[in-house]
Amino acid sequence: MLYPIILSGGVGKRLWPVSSQTNPKQFQKLFNNKTLIQNTYDRILKGFDKNNIFVITNINSSDYIKDQLDIDNSNILLEPEAKGTAMAIGLVTTKLYSLDKEAILVNINSDAYIKEVDKYLEVIKQAAKVASDRAKMVLVGIKPRYPETGYGYIELGDKDNIASLFKIASFKEKPDLDKAKEFVEDGKYLWNPTLLVFSAKKLLEWYSKFLPKIYKSLIKIQEANFSPEIIAKEYAKSENISIDYGLLEKMDDMLVISTDITWADIGSWRSLRDVLSNGKKDNVSNVKNISIDSSNNLLYSSSDKLIATLGVEDMVLVETDEVIFLCPAERSQDLKILLEKMKKEKLDKYL
Repeated sequence: MLYPIILSGGVGKRLWPVSSQTNPKQFQKLFNNKTLIQNTYDRILKGFDKNNIFVITNINSSDYIKDQLDIDNSNILLEPEAKGTAMAIGLVTTKLYSLDKEAILVNINSDAYIKEVDKYLEVIKQAAKVASDRAKMVLVGIKPRYPETGYGYIELGDKDNIASLFKIASFKEKPDLDKAKEFVEDGKYLWNPTLLVFSAKKLLEWYSKFLPKIYKSLIKIQEANFSPEIIAKEYAKSENISIDYGLLEKMDDMLVISTDITWADIGSWRSLRDVLSNGKKDNVSNVKNISIDSSNNLLYSSSDKLIATLGVEDMVLVETDEVIFLCPAERSQDLKILLEKMKKEKLDKYL
Protein backbone atom coordinates (compact mmCIF):
# COMPACT_ATOMS: atom_id res chain seq x y z
CA MET A 1 0.00 0.00 0.00
CA LEU A 2 1.17 3.53 -0.79
CA TYR A 3 0.95 6.04 2.06
CA PRO A 4 1.45 9.80 1.60
CA ILE A 5 3.02 11.36 4.70
CA ILE A 6 2.72 15.12 5.08
CA LEU A 7 5.52 16.83 7.01
CA SER A 8 4.13 19.83 8.85
CA GLY A 9 6.53 20.67 11.64
CA GLY A 10 8.42 23.67 10.30
CA VAL A 11 8.08 27.35 11.18
CA GLY A 12 8.65 28.91 7.76
CA LYS A 13 11.06 31.62 8.83
CA ARG A 14 11.40 33.09 5.33
CA LEU A 15 7.72 34.06 5.38
CA TRP A 16 8.09 36.06 8.59
CA PRO A 17 6.36 38.10 9.97
CA VAL A 18 3.16 36.38 8.79
CA SER A 19 4.67 33.00 9.60
CA SER A 20 5.79 32.83 13.22
CA GLN A 21 6.73 30.31 15.89
CA THR A 22 3.16 30.31 17.20
CA ASN A 23 1.42 30.38 13.80
CA PRO A 24 3.57 28.73 11.10
CA LYS A 25 3.12 29.36 7.39
CA GLN A 26 1.47 26.03 6.56
CA PHE A 27 -1.57 27.10 8.57
CA GLN A 28 -1.90 30.46 6.77
CA LYS A 29 -4.10 31.42 3.83
CA LEU A 30 -1.60 32.92 1.43
CA PHE A 31 -2.95 32.52 -2.10
CA ASN A 32 -6.56 31.35 -1.87
CA ASN A 33 -9.23 30.79 0.75
CA LYS A 34 -7.46 27.70 2.08
CA THR A 35 -4.29 27.32 4.11
CA LEU A 36 -1.16 25.79 2.60
CA ILE A 37 -1.70 22.50 4.41
CA GLN A 38 -5.36 22.38 3.39
CA ASN A 39 -4.32 22.82 -0.23
CA THR A 40 -1.74 20.04 0.17
CA TYR A 41 -4.22 17.68 1.83
CA ASP A 42 -6.95 18.34 -0.76
CA ARG A 43 -4.43 17.72 -3.54
CA ILE A 44 -3.45 14.34 -2.08
CA LEU A 45 -7.10 13.39 -1.47
CA LYS A 46 -7.68 13.47 -5.23
CA GLY A 47 -5.49 10.40 -5.58
CA PHE A 48 -5.56 8.63 -2.22
CA ASP A 49 -7.97 7.39 0.43
CA LYS A 50 -7.94 9.65 3.50
CA ASN A 51 -7.32 6.61 5.73
CA ASN A 52 -3.90 6.18 4.09
CA ILE A 53 -2.76 9.80 4.53
CA PHE A 54 -0.67 10.58 7.61
CA VAL A 55 0.52 13.90 9.01
CA ILE A 56 3.48 14.40 11.31
CA THR A 57 3.70 17.69 13.18
CA ASN A 58 4.84 19.09 16.51
CA ILE A 59 2.74 19.05 19.65
CA ASN A 60 2.13 22.80 19.52
CA SER A 61 0.57 22.54 16.05
CA SER A 62 -1.76 19.62 16.71
CA ASP A 63 -4.80 21.85 17.20
CA TYR A 64 -4.20 23.52 13.83
CA ILE A 65 -4.15 20.10 12.14
CA LYS A 66 -7.36 18.98 13.83
CA ASP A 67 -9.12 22.25 13.05
CA GLN A 68 -8.04 22.49 9.42
CA LEU A 69 -8.03 18.90 8.16
CA ASP A 70 -10.67 16.18 8.10
CA ILE A 71 -8.31 13.54 9.43
CA ASP A 72 -8.54 10.94 12.19
CA ASN A 73 -6.41 11.43 15.29
CA SER A 74 -4.80 8.04 14.64
CA ASN A 75 -3.36 9.43 11.41
CA ILE A 76 -1.62 12.33 13.20
CA LEU A 77 1.82 11.76 14.72
CA LEU A 78 3.14 14.33 17.18
CA GLU A 79 6.78 15.23 17.72
CA PRO A 80 7.67 16.51 21.20
CA GLU A 81 10.37 18.77 19.71
CA ALA A 82 11.95 19.55 16.36
CA LYS A 83 14.87 17.25 15.59
CA GLY A 84 15.07 17.52 11.80
CA THR A 85 13.46 15.59 8.98
CA ALA A 86 15.51 12.42 9.54
CA MET A 87 13.83 11.81 12.89
CA ALA A 88 10.39 12.94 11.68
CA ILE A 89 10.39 10.70 8.62
CA GLY A 90 11.90 7.88 10.65
CA LEU A 91 9.13 8.07 13.24
CA VAL A 92 6.25 7.94 10.79
CA THR A 93 8.02 5.22 8.77
CA THR A 94 8.41 3.07 11.88
CA LYS A 95 4.75 3.59 12.71
CA LEU A 96 3.59 2.56 9.24
CA TYR A 97 5.95 -0.40 9.13
CA SER A 98 4.38 -1.65 12.35
CA LEU A 99 0.98 -1.49 10.61
CA ASP A 100 1.96 -2.69 7.14
CA LYS A 101 5.21 -4.56 6.45
CA GLU A 102 4.83 -3.86 2.70
CA ALA A 103 4.21 -0.11 3.15
CA ILE A 104 5.52 2.29 0.52
CA LEU A 105 5.75 5.91 1.65
CA VAL A 106 5.91 9.19 -0.20
CA ASN A 107 7.20 12.21 1.69
CA ILE A 108 5.07 15.32 1.02
CA ASN A 109 5.98 18.81 2.22
CA SER A 110 3.04 20.90 3.40
CA ASP A 111 3.96 24.17 1.68
CA ALA A 112 4.21 23.54 -2.06
CA TYR A 113 2.22 25.02 -4.92
CA ILE A 114 1.42 22.59 -7.75
CA LYS A 115 -0.67 23.40 -10.79
CA GLU A 116 -0.97 20.11 -12.70
CA VAL A 117 -2.37 17.95 -9.90
CA ASP A 118 -3.26 14.88 -11.99
CA LYS A 119 0.25 14.73 -13.48
CA TYR A 120 1.74 15.19 -10.01
CA LEU A 121 -0.26 12.28 -8.57
CA GLU A 122 0.60 10.12 -11.56
CA VAL A 123 4.36 10.62 -11.15
CA ILE A 124 4.13 9.80 -7.43
CA LYS A 125 2.47 6.48 -8.22
CA GLN A 126 5.02 5.80 -10.96
CA ALA A 127 7.84 6.43 -8.47
CA ALA A 128 6.14 4.17 -5.92
CA LYS A 129 6.07 1.28 -8.38
CA VAL A 130 9.79 1.70 -9.09
CA ALA A 131 10.57 1.94 -5.35
CA SER A 132 8.61 -1.25 -4.72
CA ASP A 133 9.90 -3.26 -7.69
CA ARG A 134 13.57 -2.35 -7.24
CA ALA A 135 13.79 -1.69 -3.48
CA LYS A 136 15.36 1.71 -4.21
CA MET A 137 15.03 5.23 -2.87
CA VAL A 138 13.27 7.14 -5.67
CA LEU A 139 13.10 10.92 -5.85
CA VAL A 140 10.93 13.12 -8.03
CA GLY A 141 12.80 16.02 -9.65
CA ILE A 142 11.24 19.05 -11.32
CA LYS A 143 12.54 20.42 -14.61
CA PRO A 144 13.68 23.97 -13.74
CA ARG A 145 11.83 26.82 -15.41
CA TYR A 146 14.31 29.51 -14.44
CA PRO A 147 17.61 29.81 -12.46
CA GLU A 148 16.30 29.67 -8.88
CA THR A 149 18.86 30.23 -6.11
CA GLY A 150 16.52 29.17 -3.30
CA TYR A 151 16.23 25.51 -4.30
CA GLY A 152 18.57 22.55 -4.18
CA TYR A 153 19.29 20.68 -7.42
CA ILE A 154 19.68 17.04 -8.48
CA GLU A 155 22.35 16.23 -11.05
CA LEU A 156 21.21 13.52 -13.44
CA GLY A 157 23.35 10.46 -14.00
CA ASP A 158 22.85 7.62 -16.49
CA LYS A 159 19.43 7.17 -18.02
CA ASP A 160 17.43 4.10 -17.05
CA ASN A 161 15.44 1.95 -19.47
CA ILE A 162 12.22 3.46 -18.07
CA ALA A 163 11.28 6.80 -19.60
CA SER A 164 12.16 9.85 -17.47
CA LEU A 165 14.02 7.68 -14.93
CA PHE A 166 17.71 8.37 -14.17
CA LYS A 167 20.39 7.48 -11.69
CA ILE A 168 21.37 10.35 -9.38
CA ALA A 169 24.89 11.64 -9.94
CA SER A 170 24.93 14.17 -7.08
CA PHE A 171 22.99 16.69 -5.04
CA LYS A 172 23.77 20.39 -5.33
CA GLU A 173 23.08 22.84 -2.55
CA LYS A 174 21.32 26.14 -3.20
CA PRO A 175 23.57 27.82 -5.81
CA ASP A 176 24.40 31.44 -6.48
CA LEU A 177 22.77 33.00 -9.54
CA ASP A 178 25.63 32.30 -11.95
CA LYS A 179 25.75 28.64 -10.95
CA ALA A 180 21.95 28.35 -11.14
CA LYS A 181 22.10 29.70 -14.71
CA GLU A 182 24.70 27.06 -15.55
CA PHE A 183 22.47 24.33 -14.14
CA VAL A 184 19.48 25.43 -16.21
CA GLU A 185 21.50 25.81 -19.42
CA ASP A 186 23.19 22.43 -18.93
CA GLY A 187 19.86 20.56 -18.94
CA LYS A 188 21.11 17.80 -16.63
CA TYR A 189 19.87 19.34 -13.40
CA LEU A 190 16.47 19.23 -11.75
CA TRP A 191 14.96 21.18 -8.87
CA ASN A 192 14.89 19.02 -5.75
CA PRO A 193 11.55 19.29 -3.91
CA THR A 194 12.64 16.52 -1.49
CA LEU A 195 9.80 14.36 -2.74
CA LEU A 196 11.00 10.94 -1.60
CA VAL A 197 9.40 7.57 -2.32
CA PHE A 198 10.59 4.43 -0.53
CA SER A 199 9.55 1.23 1.18
CA ALA A 200 9.30 1.41 4.96
CA LYS A 201 11.33 -1.78 5.29
CA LYS A 202 14.21 -0.47 3.17
CA LEU A 203 14.30 2.92 4.89
CA LEU A 204 14.75 1.28 8.27
CA GLU A 205 17.56 -0.83 6.80
CA TRP A 206 19.24 2.33 5.48
CA TYR A 207 18.81 4.02 8.85
CA SER A 208 20.41 1.02 10.53
CA LYS A 209 23.45 1.46 8.29
CA PHE A 210 23.77 5.24 7.97
CA LEU A 211 21.90 6.61 11.02
CA PRO A 212 22.41 3.89 13.66
CA LYS A 213 21.70 6.10 16.69
CA ILE A 214 18.38 7.30 15.29
CA TYR A 215 17.56 3.74 14.23
CA LYS A 216 18.09 2.47 17.79
CA SER A 217 15.81 5.20 19.12
CA LEU A 218 13.11 4.28 16.60
CA ILE A 219 13.27 0.63 17.60
CA LYS A 220 12.89 1.57 21.28
CA ILE A 221 9.88 3.71 20.37
CA GLN A 222 8.35 0.84 18.41
CA GLU A 223 8.95 -1.64 21.23
CA ALA A 224 7.21 0.78 23.62
CA ASN A 225 4.19 0.85 21.29
CA PHE A 226 4.82 4.52 20.46
CA SER A 227 4.38 5.69 24.03
CA PRO A 228 4.49 9.53 24.15
CA GLU A 229 6.82 9.32 27.15
CA ILE A 230 9.32 7.10 25.30
CA ILE A 231 9.05 9.22 22.16
CA ALA A 232 9.91 12.32 24.23
CA LYS A 233 12.82 10.51 25.90
CA GLU A 234 14.32 9.34 22.60
CA TYR A 235 13.79 12.69 20.90
CA ALA A 236 15.57 14.46 23.74
CA LYS A 237 18.81 12.57 23.03
CA SER A 238 18.49 12.39 19.23
CA GLU A 239 20.74 14.36 16.91
CA ASN A 240 19.12 17.17 14.92
CA ILE A 241 19.75 16.35 11.27
CA SER A 242 17.91 16.45 7.97
CA ILE A 243 17.31 13.32 5.94
CA ASP A 244 19.28 14.98 3.13
CA TYR A 245 22.50 15.18 5.15
CA GLY A 246 21.90 12.18 7.36
CA LEU A 247 20.92 9.69 4.66
CA LEU A 248 20.61 10.78 1.04
CA GLU A 249 24.12 12.21 0.70
CA LYS A 250 25.56 8.94 2.03
CA MET A 251 23.72 6.70 -0.44
CA ASP A 252 25.04 5.97 -3.91
CA ASP A 253 22.30 3.95 -5.60
CA MET A 254 19.25 6.19 -5.87
CA LEU A 255 16.96 6.98 -8.77
CA VAL A 256 15.10 10.11 -9.83
CA ILE A 257 12.07 10.58 -12.05
CA SER A 258 12.12 13.78 -14.05
CA THR A 259 8.81 15.57 -14.44
CA ASP A 260 7.75 18.86 -15.97
CA ILE A 261 5.11 20.39 -13.74
CA THR A 262 4.46 23.89 -12.43
CA TRP A 263 5.83 23.64 -8.90
CA ALA A 264 6.97 26.15 -6.33
CA ASP A 265 8.13 25.89 -2.76
CA ILE A 266 6.18 28.62 -0.96
CA GLY A 267 9.24 29.20 1.16
CA SER A 268 9.84 32.90 0.61
CA TRP A 269 7.93 36.06 -0.23
CA ARG A 270 9.52 36.10 -3.65
CA SER A 271 8.27 32.59 -4.45
CA LEU A 272 4.78 33.55 -3.28
CA ARG A 273 4.88 36.65 -5.50
CA ASP A 274 5.96 34.58 -8.48
CA VAL A 275 3.12 32.09 -7.98
CA LEU A 276 0.50 34.81 -7.60
CA SER A 277 1.78 36.93 -10.51
CA ASN A 278 1.68 33.94 -12.87
CA GLY A 279 4.75 35.18 -14.72
CA LYS A 280 3.53 38.73 -15.16
CA LYS A 281 5.24 41.83 -13.78
CA ASP A 282 2.13 43.29 -12.14
CA ASN A 283 2.00 44.16 -8.47
CA VAL A 284 0.56 41.42 -6.27
CA SER A 285 -1.46 42.48 -3.24
CA ASN A 286 -4.05 41.03 -0.89
CA VAL A 287 -5.53 44.48 -0.15
CA LYS A 288 -6.57 47.56 -2.12
CA ASN A 289 -3.55 49.31 -3.61
CA ILE A 290 -2.73 52.17 -5.94
CA SER A 291 0.56 52.51 -7.79
CA ILE A 292 2.39 54.79 -10.18
CA ASP A 293 5.52 53.59 -11.99
CA SER A 294 5.60 50.54 -9.72
CA SER A 295 5.76 46.90 -10.80
CA ASN A 296 6.59 43.36 -9.72
CA ASN A 297 6.05 44.13 -6.04
CA LEU A 298 4.41 41.95 -3.40
CA LEU A 299 2.26 44.05 -1.06
CA TYR A 300 0.74 42.17 1.86
CA SER A 301 -1.21 43.48 4.83
CA SER A 302 -3.13 41.80 7.63
CA SER A 303 -5.38 44.87 7.86
CA ASP A 304 -7.59 46.56 5.27
CA LYS A 305 -5.31 49.57 4.80
CA LEU A 306 -4.72 51.00 1.35
CA ILE A 307 -1.14 50.42 0.14
CA ALA A 308 0.19 53.14 -2.19
CA THR A 309 3.49 52.89 -4.07
CA LEU A 310 5.38 55.34 -6.26
CA GLY A 311 8.42 54.42 -8.38
CA VAL A 312 9.02 51.10 -6.62
CA GLU A 313 10.01 47.83 -8.33
CA ASP A 314 10.78 44.28 -7.24
CA MET A 315 10.07 44.90 -3.56
CA VAL A 316 8.35 42.98 -0.78
CA LEU A 317 6.25 44.90 1.75
CA VAL A 318 4.55 42.95 4.54
CA GLU A 319 2.54 44.47 7.38
CA THR A 320 1.11 42.70 10.41
CA ASP A 321 -0.28 44.04 13.68
CA GLU A 322 3.20 44.37 15.19
CA VAL A 323 5.66 44.45 12.28
CA ILE A 324 6.34 46.20 8.98
CA PHE A 325 8.86 44.34 6.83
CA LEU A 326 10.44 45.70 3.65
CA CYS A 327 13.11 44.21 1.40
CA PRO A 328 14.07 43.77 -2.27
CA ALA A 329 12.40 40.61 -3.57
CA GLU A 330 15.78 39.13 -4.53
CA ARG A 331 16.88 39.34 -0.87
CA SER A 332 13.83 37.57 0.54
CA GLN A 333 15.78 34.30 0.89
CA ASP A 334 18.06 36.12 3.40
CA LEU A 335 15.30 36.69 5.94
CA LYS A 336 16.77 34.12 8.33
CA ILE A 337 19.81 36.39 8.79
CA LEU A 338 17.54 39.21 9.93
CA LEU A 339 15.72 36.91 12.34
CA GLU A 340 19.03 35.78 13.84
CA LYS A 341 19.94 39.42 14.47
CA MET A 342 16.54 40.04 16.09
CA LYS A 343 17.12 37.09 18.40
CA LYS A 344 20.55 38.43 19.39
CA GLU A 345 18.98 41.82 20.15
CA LYS A 346 16.31 40.14 22.31
CA LEU A 347 13.39 40.96 20.02
CA ASP A 348 11.91 37.48 20.50
CA LYS A 349 8.39 38.86 21.05
CA TYR A 350 8.24 39.65 17.33
CA LEU A 351 9.39 36.21 16.19
